Amino acid sequence: MRKPTKREAIIGGISIAVTIALSFFILQHRTYIEQISQWGYVGLFIISVLTNGTFILPGLGIIITFTMGGVLDPAIVGAVAGIGEAVGAIGAYFTGYAGRGLFRDSNNGLYLRLTNIVERHGSKAIFFVSAALSPIFYPFAVCLGMIRFGWVRFFLATWAGRTVKSMVLAYLGYLGLKAVLRWLGVDI
Repeated sequence: MRKPTKREAIIGGISIAVTIALSFFILQHRTYIEQISQWGYVGLFIISVLTNGTFILPGLGIIITFTMGGVLDPAIVGAVAGIGEAVGAIGAYFTGYAGRGLFRDSNNGLYLRLTNIVERHGSKAIFFVSAALSPIFYPFAVCLGMIRFGWVRFFLATWAGRTVKSMVLAYLGYLGLKAVLRWLGVDI
């Protein structure tokens, strides 16, 4: 196993510290997160960064995006949430980047499978995983950091996927849950 360089260790240490700090911040100040959402687009961006930079409350970002789409312009809500989520995901990526030596050998099967998928599909795989409403994105982003997938390509594919997901959520919020259920043929 290769020992991390000094630069890798510093980047990794900072990203782990920021992830832990954000997690504690969210847990300690849940009521402030609700107040931030009242700040409109700026609050949405902050919440999107915080909830996607940690694994604590990823569902909160989904709820806020859906709700804000019903209150504000859904196209702008989707775009702001998408960029915020991509910025937050960089924290997960750099956590994996820092932990490469720690986790790679203990998850060898997972590491090999993920490496194979990323080598075959590259940015398309990241786009589809980030566009899905799935709890596996945070560990996926950590693994991408572990295999040293290019962080710029990671960011761009994540931004595209998260923006698509956020646009869908914002427009669902805009249309309203009743209208969506009625459109699906569910009587309420």
